[in-house]
Amino acid sequence: MDVSVVIPAYNEARRLPLTLDGWLAFFARQSYAAEVLVVDDGSRDATAAVVRAMAAAQPGLRLLQLGANQGKGAAVRAGMLAAAGARIFYADADLNVSPAHLVPFLALLDGGYDVVIGTRSTRQYSATERSVGRVLAGLLVQVVRRSVLLPVFRDTQCGFKGFRREAARAIFGACTIAGFAFDLEVLFLARKLGYRVAEVPVRVERREGSTYSPGRHLLPFVRDILRVRWHDLRGRYG
Repeated sequence: MDVSVVIPAYNEARRLPLTLDGWLAFFARQSYAAEVLVVDDGSRDATAAVVRAMAAAQPGLRLLQLGANQGKGAAVRAGMLAAAGARIFYADADLNVSPAHLVPFLALLDGGYDVVIGTRSTRQYSATERSVGRVLAGLLVQVVRRSVLLPVFRDTQCGFKGFRREAARAIFGACTIAGFAFDLEVLFLARKLGYRVAEVPVRVERREGSTYSPGRHLLPFVRDILRVRWHDLRGRYG
C-alpha cells in the first residue's frame, strides 16, 4: 500500500459520505494504491453503519472502531498505527482540506522530509471563523504552546498532516495525549526524534459541525500542553 489517509470520526454519520466520496474519487484517479481508514471514536450515531455500507462497494475503504469515545488524539493514534501505507496522512472528517493537497505533500515526503504539515492562513481563519470565542481560544493556545512547549511552526492545529511510515510508527507509538492537544505532542516528538518537518500552506474550507468547544475543551487543552512538557522532563519519551 502506497498511501493511507486516516479519518477520525465521532458522530459523523451526516458529514462522512461527502468526505469519503471526495477522497475515494481522488484516489480513483491516481496510479498508486491507496486506502482510506475511518476510525470510529465510539460514536453514538450511525457513523460505523455508514462506513460499512460504503466499504461494501469500495475495497479501498476500511473501518476501525474504538470501543468507547476516547478523544480525537486517541482515534488518530489508533488509525496511524493500523494504517498500511508507506506514506500515512490524517485528515478531518469534514473534508475541509481538498484531497488535491496530497500532491505537494507526497512530493516532499518522497524528497526527503519525514513529516509534512498543513498551515492555514491566520487571516483566512480569522475571516471565516464565526465564533469569537474559538478565535480567542486559539490565540491563547498558541501563546501557551510557544512559551512552554513548541516555539516553532506557524500552525500546529491544522488537521492535515502526512508522515513517512517509519516516522509515523515512532511518533505515534510514543504519543500519550488523547484530546485535541495531540497535534502538539506529535510535532514535539517529531522534533525530539530528529525528523525533518516541512510546512505547506493549505486552503481550508470552513464547515459547520465541529465538536471542539472552548468552554469544554480549552482548559483540558492547556493542561495537556503542560502535561507534554512534564512527560518530557520526567523522561517518559525516552
